[in-house]
Amino acid sequence: MKFSIHKIKSLFLFISVFILVPVSYVYPENTVIKTALITPEGSAWTNLLVLMSKEVSDKTNGEVTFKIYAGGVSGDELDVIRKMKANRIHAAGFSGVGMGVILPEFRILEAPMLYQDYGEVDLIKEKYRENFSSDLEKQGFVLLGFAEAGFVYLFSKTDISSPSWTTRAKMWTWTGDPVSENFFQSNGIKTYPLHLADVNTGLETGMIDSFYSPPLAAVAFQWHAKIRYMLDCPMVNSSGALILKKEVYDKISPGNQTILKNTARKYCDQLIQTTRKDNLDAIIIMAEGGVKIINPTQEQVQGFRNNAKASYGRNIPSLYSLELLTDIQDTLGKNRAPDSRTKAEKP
Repeated sequence: MKFSIHKIKSLFLFISVFILVPVSYVYPENTVIKTALITPEGSAWTNLLVLMSKEVSDKTNGEVTFKIYAGGVSGDELDVIRKMKANRIHAAGFSGVGMGVILPEFRILEAPMLYQDYGEVDLIKEKYRENFSSDLEKQGFVLLGFAEAGFVYLFSKTDISSPSWTTRAKMWTWTGDPVSENFFQSNGIKTYPLHLADVNTGLETGMIDSFYSPPLAAVAFQWHAKIRYMLDCPMVNSSGALILKKEVYDKISPGNQTILKNTARKYCDQLIQTTRKDNLDAIIIMAEGGVKIINPTQEQVQGFRNNAKASYGRNIPSLYSLELLTDIQDTLGKNRAPDSRTKAEKP
């Protein structure tokens, strides 16, 4: 077959134009983000996510919407992670336990006895936000915002002020949570791993008689009705995050991505402040309901601090590096007043 010079030039021109002219990506008209939460309907988490989804939908003219599965209907956090991998769930609000499965170094935010107050929690999250965001993207997720359940306390059916309590307690730990497991073992406390949904049954049957939790969660899940004592000593800041699959995020137009990120961060920050206030209210509710709030002795607090240091070593390097832990401790140390630095010594 013979081609004329004119046809050859025309074909060459067509191929050149096809190669050189970029093909613009056509974004979907509507992206529905299927989002899972373990928190109950009516909780602060769920309520704020509903408000966030409405604002995102309004600002994107309905191009980005949410379908929310709250109350653990999508299973526990490990179930949700599996469903995200299968693309059945696109986004989720995770506790530190779930985040640790996706990104182990996230658990540094929940190192026991690390912080003195919420100001220190905010300082560390803000300093390392970009680090965590970048590392999550490598795992295929986008950080929409930090969240937290608040400071964690110890609760028990038996008197926590008793010197023998640590040897007698039957402490619940969340299945798959090495941080709490290592901390309690360092304190000589026997642990009984259970899924979140099984804690009530464990308390009712006597399988466990103690648990660790933010006050708000203890009230929300009705665990507080089955114990008599709370030790007024914050052990850990329960940190989490709202994350979205990157492949879903990448299908959203750049303008809508900005709206989604900015709106999500606003509501996540608002949720943190709401949660902190609600935790204080929850302590009042429990006290009025008959739970005895026990003030720890100096010996107890110092013992927890010493044993926390020992637990750090058990988490290195499987969860986080010594370098990261040291850097965070240095940041906190520089931020503290000279007379308070002895309260949180390095391991």
